[in-house]
Amino acid sequence: MTEEQTIGVVQDLTALAVGDMIEAWHEGRCYNRGKVLQTMPSMGMFWILDTGSGTRKLVDFESLIVRRLSAEEPRNNPSVA
Repeated sequence: MTEEQTIGVVQDLTALAVGDMIEAWHEGRCYNRGKVLQTMPSMGMFWILDTGSGTRKLVDFESLIVRRLSAEEPRNNPSVA
């Protein structure tokens, strides 16, 4: 993740809202990208609709760096999941 990509990093799962577009990163690689469908703060997880596969994915907030995308931001890095 570049310094520019650290903009929008979500520090607390309760800050995510249904409809937010996110990227989930681990060790410098984007593993998931998509729209938030549901959050489960008590479990530290949330569901997204993955843009790469078109399927629902469960994301562990504690294991990944989650970054909120702005509407106009290009999505150049494909997810690897």
